[in-house]
Amino acid sequence: MVPALSLQVTLASEVSNLQASSSLPVPISISIHNNASSSVTLLTWNSPLDFQAGVLGVFEVCDIENGKALPIDTIKVSRKLPATSADLVEIPAGQAIDRTVKLPSFECEEGHEYSIQALGIWHAVWEMPLTEVTESHLADLTGATRGEFKSNFAHVKVNRTGNS
Repeated sequence: MVPALSLQVTLASEVSNLQASSSLPVPISISIHNNASSSVTLLTWNSPLDFQAGVLGVFEVCDIENGKALPIDTIKVSRKLPATSADLVEIPAGQAIDRTVKLPSFECEEGHEYSIQALGIWHAVWEMPLTEVTESHLADLTGATRGEFKSNFAHVKVNRTGNS
């Protein structure tokens, strides 16, 4: 399981308040921290580091008032196998990778607060630097670990019309 690799996923909303009439994507800051004493290389597919993460179902948005998960528009992506080095990210020991993901707009109610969390599976994590991941590693994910990831909660409040 990946928790042994000490990868910590942290989210922060880049906006704390939204206008109820806003249909703009919601920007979320993501940080993946490697708490281990060695570098790790991970396959970004369907993870918070995937450039399409906002529409792949990686994020769950819930109304804090009633705990109900909101539907977010998602897509399914076909990937060309095997993965390439462009699909990988190295996180050196004790360091973090930061990205901003834009969640598509979602149906929200005025005056409500929403929690956003990243949930999913690391499909391949190697306990080695990117330069050591070979084509044979990518062909059948040899030596990779799989496991779940789960972030903290980021929060966004939806203002009532006319309030800032």
